[in-house]
Amino acid sequence: MTTLIKSNQLHPTNFAYIELSEKTLKKQLALLFPFSGAICGVIAFTYFVSNAEFYFTLVGIIGMFLCYSLAILNRSIFSAKTLFWIFLIATTLVCTSGFYFEGARHISNTIGLTIPLLCFFALRIKTAAWYSTLFGFIYIVLSISEITNKQLQISSGLQNISAYSIIFVMAFLLSRHRYDAIMQVKRTTTHDYLTGLLSREGFIPLYLNESSRCKRYRRDISMLLIDIDNLRDINDRYGLDVGDKAIMMLAKCMKETCDADVQIARLSCQEFCILIPNADLQKAEFIAITLRNEVAKWTLELESGHKINMTISVGITTVEYQDFRYDYIKAESALMRAKRWGYNQIATNE
Repeated sequence: MTTLIKSNQLHPTNFAYIELSEKTLKKQLALLFPFSGAICGVIAFTYFVSNAEFYFTLVGIIGMFLCYSLAILNRSIFSAKTLFWIFLIATTLVCTSGFYFEGARHISNTIGLTIPLLCFFALRIKTAAWYSTLFGFIYIVLSISEITNKQLQISSGLQNISAYSIIFVMAFLLSRHRYDAIMQVKRTTTHDYLTGLLSREGFIPLYLNESSRCKRYRRDISMLLIDIDNLRDINDRYGLDVGDKAIMMLAKCMKETCDADVQIARLSCQEFCILIPNADLQKAEFIAITLRNEVAKWTLELESGHKINMTISVGITTVEYQDFRYDYIKAESALMRAKRWGYNQIATNE
């Protein structure tokens, strides 16, 4: 029996955006809300058996019901970010109000230390830093006000301030480390891992932007399609690692030879594409000749002492469709013609 797969059912796996996705946040809150509800229940029970004022027990019970209500809503279509903000604001209000009651100051100090952790856990760095800093000022003012109580020493207020500052800094650094890691993963979705050049996924959006801009201002834009000659022979003779080194050397040569406004991408194993804004065929051909001659001068020396020289074939075309598939076909047609003429050749296709 034949299995039919529709093309629109297939999508590349992208792990770069999972960290801040709604789906991921829902999974995390599915654990946070019930756990927080259980903690509120323990606190309410502790106040109840200690014969404290009924107000404290009531607050614990309300917090427990709120957490479990949020956990139930989290399973529905409600926005996870909205539910988290409700939880964060409720936690903040409970923390700040506790400073005004003698029997709740210690628990308020503890809850206050969780605010920056909660913020940097689910919010963007700027939003988390803004909210944590604002709450930090309130927390510090309330902590200092405790010193006016004759039963408390100055060291107690300083301990609260120091603890909050340390947790704020650590939460910020951990969040920043996570953010940098996400940015690195995102880069792998738009850049080639071997050469650092743009990948096809990263190149096409730039191609669309540049082709649209040049068409709007009636300027020429050209594209070079470059193929390494005899790369298979290098792989067969020296191994795939050396073939990778040859590809990296070519990428380095192109980056050093081309101007800064030129976009370079690696489309496949040995095929590269260069987009040249504000360039007609004559200028593009001049760049192609310069690049071809420069590549021929570069030599890759192996640890064994062997030296490898490379040549490239280049197909040139003007960009006219604002659809990469069609302009690629034109450039590939020119590249195939250059290949038929022999290696180290350049062909154009208007």
